[in-house]
Parts: sequence; structure tokens; C-alpha cells
Amino acid sequence: MFEGMKNMADMMKLMGQAGKIKENMAQAQERARARTAVGEAGAGLVKVTANGIGEIVAVDIDPEALKDPETVGSLLVSAINLALIKSKEVLMEETRTAMGGIDMPAGMIG
Repeated sequence: MFEGMKNMADMMKLMGQAGKIKENMAQAQERARARTAVGEAGAGLVKVTANGIGEIVAVDIDPEALKDPETVGSLLVSAINLALIKSKEVLMEETRTAMGGIDMPAGMIG
């Protein structure tokens, strides 16, 4: 019985902080947008940079990679996927900070 009351009190406290949490989340999004994550493939022949909200902001292809056009596509896909995975980690980190260390389920973010 007391455990249920504690959970209700925690929920009420969280609801009372909703405005602050919303503000913190907006700030977290802006911090994540300003941060970058790099995915590399082919020993650095292809580098893709994404910001913390999953937008690709740069692609760098070493001219050496262009000598083998058949592999450039797969290197790009690999580098993009790595950059996006890392960008999600950036967003999760910023969100965790905004929530005071509380982990949010992956489906609720980005």
C-alpha cells in the first residue's frame, strides 16, 4: 500500500516538473544538433558525419576509394549507418542529461 503511494507521489512530482522537463528536452535537442558523430568505412576511405539528431552533415570520400566504384556504395552505406548509430548515442546522452540521469526507452527518443 505504501509503495503505491510512493509511486503516486513520484508521478505527481514528475508531472509538476513537466514544464522544466520540456525546456530541458528542447535544450538537449539543441545541444545534440550542435554535436557530431563520425562513421568511417574502408579504413577511413569514406567518412560520414551526422549531427546528434540524425542529420547527415558531411561526406568525405578519399579519391583512392573512387578507383573501385563497385565498393564505394557499400562503404557509404556502412559509414552512414555507423554515423547514425553514433548520433543516436549522442541524442540519448543529451536526453539522459536533460532528464537528470533517467534513461528513456529508445522508442521515445528520435
